[in-house]
Amino acid sequence: MRTPPTWATPPPSAPATSTRPPRSPSPLSDLISRADLATTRVIKIDVEGAEAAAIRGRLPALPYLRDDPELVVEVTPRLLAKQGESAAAIIATLRTHGFHPYTLTNDYDPATYPRAMCRPQPPIRCTTTPKDMTDLVFARTDATSLPLAP
Repeated sequence: MRTPPTWATPPPSAPATSTRPPRSPSPLSDLISRADLATTRVIKIDVEGAEAAAIRGRLPALPYLRDDPELVVEVTPRLLAKQGESAAAIIATLRTHGFHPYTLTNDYDPATYPRAMCRPQPPIRCTTTPKDMTDLVFARTDATSLPLAP
């Protein structure tokens, strides 16, 4: 069993925010009905290094998704490596389930976000394993880039 990351545990002086006991992570298919999964278009995963575990938890839900879902996953190779995981393994896992990786432009600089919102760039096929924090879009579409929504 892995030790939870230090950011997941409040410091001893921090006030408690809930009286409920902490919950263990659950697979997405245990939390959302099949009917809701069948209408889900986009799933965003941003879990600071726990991407591989989050993806594994979503695998049972993949058959219930609509035909054109997109999984947006922020991969952080440095944090994945600390857990013995890798971006390459995430990409390979989702490829075996029919998903292709695309890189979503994001320089992680809040000052550039307004410009990016005005002139969004389409996600481009990811041809190399990310070495730095990267937003990936996984889609069942097999193309050089994904179209932007109208």
